[in-house]
Amino acid sequence: MAIVTIGNLALQVPEQNSPDFVHQLVKQIEGELTDLVGRFVDESLETEVERFLGRGWYRRRKKAKRQEQRAYCSKCRSHQRQDFRRNGHYGRNLVTHWGQISVNLPQVKCQCGGNVKMKYQTVRSRQRIWDDVKVEVLAEYGRGLSYRQIKVDLDQRLDSSVGLRTLNQWVLGMGTACEYFPVWKVGECAPVVRVDGIWITILFTTGESRTDRLGRKRPVKQAKRIPILAAQGLWPTSGKTRLLAWMRAEGEDTDSWQQFLEKLYEAGTTPENGLVMLTADGSQGFRAAYENIYWMVPFQRCVFHKLRNMARAIRTPAGLDRQAAHQFRTQFLRSAAQIWQAPDEDQAREYFQLFCHTWQTSQSKAIATLRRDFEDTLTFFAVQILAAARGECWPAHGLRTTSPLERMFREFRRRYRSALLFHSEAGAVATTALIATRFS
Repeated sequence: MAIVTIGNLALQVPEQNSPDFVHQLVKQIEGELTDLVGRFVDESLETEVERFLGRGWYRRRKKAKRQEQRAYCSKCRSHQRQDFRRNGHYGRNLVTHWGQISVNLPQVKCQCGGNVKMKYQTVRSRQRIWDDVKVEVLAEYGRGLSYRQIKVDLDQRLDSSVGLRTLNQWVLGMGTACEYFPVWKVGECAPVVRVDGIWITILFTTGESRTDRLGRKRPVKQAKRIPILAAQGLWPTSGKTRLLAWMRAEGEDTDSWQQFLEKLYEAGTTPENGLVMLTADGSQGFRAAYENIYWMVPFQRCVFHKLRNMARAIRTPAGLDRQAAHQFRTQFLRSAAQIWQAPDEDQAREYFQLFCHTWQTSQSKAIATLRRDFEDTLTFFAVQILAAARGECWPAHGLRTTSPLERMFREFRRRYRSALLFHSEAGAVATTALIATRFS
């Protein structure tokens, strides 16, 4: 064994010719880390007691300033910290991310002989598992692991047993809030904001009950699809994106979008704070709410959704097989996409007129879809000109579609599909909140 000194730690490193050299070294490091974490927790507890009493070790009580505390003596009910003194420690075990550690909790006694019940922030009363394990559990659940998978991993690594009910309580605790709207100040708000919704399936109780085969009464539930409305911010000069806000809604109607946009505006996503453009699809519910709240902000109709709507309206020529029909639709959409790939707005309009003239007879339904709210799809050209006047270059691909938001939704959909459906609203909101923290 070789002795390696790391700060105040003395690590016994095995000989290099040992066949399990790395394994033994890791075990040594884990053991030292566990001891180190225990020492840090003990020091934090001692600091809390020192702040509570207003004096350090071996300092007389009468020299400390007289002050009332929340904690009180269980015997005489005194709140004066001058009446309190240290009274040793008692040991207890605590499960942490690094393993199980031994903690020495300081005790405080009153001059009358009664005990003072301390409420520590470092370690709560009757707490067996530390908060760092909870943070890890929430992160793993957000990545798609089930309760049983998380439990197996924790039990093996911590040499302890974590109940499935405990894991469920931790996760559902994240589902108490159905929205997230951080406050933005001047200069912090994203210049471009993309908004859209993603749908999930939740089981809601109908108020009725039924009796199962074992004679137990069970509430009758019915599946219902509801949307999560979300807003993603874009800083075009750096390409940085961030999830700005999300809300559980009843639908994508005008009232739901109105409530979402009002909260977004109240949180500081305003032109005064730096908002330049809003990008969304062409749903009627959103458009009506937009005209009520953000009518002063330029609106960009998502080009991707426009092309997708055109794809549904394409009429394939007769006599084509499946592969040829697919190739025809692909070429048609690629040709239409060149409208928004033009270097400026004037050339985009020229190509639009040429495209409509070419396909008006054979693809009248698709051309009608293209003409509908076409002006809103060209907003990004004017926004680029405004940015260039300030000496900034805003790439068009980040302005004209909500595709980056749709790509972020892939992670949400992957997690939702693994659950198939949610048996409670709290579980659905908790899952959404945990995934959202990765993009906020």
